[in-house]
Amino acid sequence: MGGKRPEVTGKKIGDIPLDQRFGVTVQFAAQYAGISRSSIYALLAAGDLDGRVIAGRHIVEVQSLLRLCGEAPRAKREKETARLEESASP
Repeated sequence: MGGKRPEVTGKKIGDIPLDQRFGVTVQFAAQYAGISRSSIYALLAAGDLDGRVIAGRHIVEVQSLLRLCGEAPRAKREKETARLEESASP
């Protein structure tokens, strides 16, 4: 890719790995972290997440989001929850 913008290389934004992005939308950050958008806004306001307002949109910096999540993808937590539910059934 060589640092070129996706529209120049013909790649879609979704094709870029998360750790290679500068930032993501609040909606994406909330889905990734498994928390509400209002929680993301609260973390941004408190300074626990780094972000910027670009063209009127709040952008969450990816490195900050990864630190918040301990660099663990959300699917791992869902898997653990599923195992707990399975063991609780008769």
